[in-house]
Amino acid sequence: MAVPRDEARLEDILAAQPIGAAMFLPFTLLRLRGAGQEDTAAVLAVTLRDVGGAGETHRSLRLSWDNDSILAQSPAVQERTITEWAACGVACAVVSRYAGLRMRTVAADGDRFDYWVDDGDQEYGLEVSGTMSSDGEDVEARHRAKVRQLRENPYGVDGYVVVVGFAVRHVIFSFNRFEEEA
Repeated sequence: MAVPRDEARLEDILAAQPIGAAMFLPFTLLRLRGAGQEDTAAVLAVTLRDVGGAGETHRSLRLSWDNDSILAQSPAVQERTITEWAACGVACAVVSRYAGLRMRTVAADGDRFDYWVDDGDQEYGLEVSGTMSSDGEDVEARHRAKVRQLRENPYGVDGYVVVVGFAVRHVIFSFNRFEEEA
């Protein structure tokens, strides 16, 4: 059975966020561009867990961008920062496309997630992570760790986790209920 394919233009998605998410664009492009210098699109396999309905579904997401958005120079930040900020750019596209969410604000230190997102009615936490590992199991393990982290938030709010495996072109996007300690 064919996996449904969706499309999004990165510049539009990032500009639509209430926070200054456009700053993620050059970093996202560095991680999404293939070996070809003329690449202006990338396709990611997206696994949705309890997003848009119960259970797991699979989608294919084609993200495109303008050639003018590509940095002419190497960024003046560490590789880890590039990967994390690139994951934030992909997260904006995924949460917008599949859950109708927008990034409202950056979370505070100690919140146990990165951003506050909302759907116009309710606020949720959003934890984002990226990896350059070529091991698909690493993406799964990181997702499990980030779910545990989100569930430890001090507000008792439900939330979402986005983990992006850039080398394997795979995104896991999940909805997670807060679990109180017994």
